[in-house]
Amino acid sequence: MSTHRSDFIGHPTNRVVGTVPDAGQAKEAIAALLAAGFDRQEIDILHGEEDLHRLDLTGAEHGFLAQFHRTVIRTFELDEFKHLTEHVEDVRAGRYVVMVLTKRRGQRIVAADILHRYGAMFVGFYGRWAWEDLPPSGQTTPAYVPVLFARAWNAHDSDALAALFDEDAEFVNGTGLCWHDRESIRKAHASRLERVEGATLASHEAKVRLLSPEVAVVHARMTLSGEAPAVSRTTIATFVVHRAGDRWLCASAHNTDVILDQETSGVASAGSVRA
Repeated sequence: MSTHRSDFIGHPTNRVVGTVPDAGQAKEAIAALLAAGFDRQEIDILHGEEDLHRLDLTGAEHGFLAQFHRTVIRTFELDEFKHLTEHVEDVRAGRYVVMVLTKRRGQRIVAADILHRYGAMFVGFYGRWAWEDLPPSGQTTPAYVPVLFARAWNAHDSDALAALFDEDAEFVNGTGLCWHDRESIRKAHASRLERVEGATLASHEAKVRLLSPEVAVVHARMTLSGEAPAVSRTTIATFVVHRAGDRWLCASAHNTDVILDQETSGVASAGSVRA
């Protein structure tokens, strides 16, 4: 006999949902949602095996009506089931699925923008019968360039990543390799992404300095986790961006590793030069 759990999410109706890669960003996103006026009881955060029952795909744990609802969704191969499946996989993988109850369209936009700001992927709105993709409405701000870069990286979409750059853009990576145009940037990242299965890139709060109304420098702290060996790697990514119509394109980017307790990368603590 199946048992009913009161915290089961039968269907995330009227909720904006997104996957945030790490705990720090999830915490910051929740704080931003509360500051924006959402009540704590309107926000759910799912993480780890203990929360999987709340997104039970079969409905087996929650009685006949839940099973019937899931069967209807699977039978018609609706987007809701496909995205619910993605959320289950995200929870299983240790990422944070944030759900925000939003009964008005204005709330939807605010919640989606906050989730995007803190690096959320697969952000969408579950209506009563349909799922709606919610891209960032703030794509016209320089601060979203590193967010969009991380999203393309996590989706293993080298085309979307390269589309953030000018045709003749420059990209210098953490080891000093330099790529001199959009196509070489695309090829280099396509090759890299083939070797990082299971890794996640997170973009933290960006600092923007406007050099003019049309040009800005963006510094973003970015963390790569889940890559072997199992040690997170933190970098500072610098993007020089300029306005191009209704969006911002990157003319130059430089990625620098963050090495704690070390002022330079070439001099060891004893004063000897490292190879």
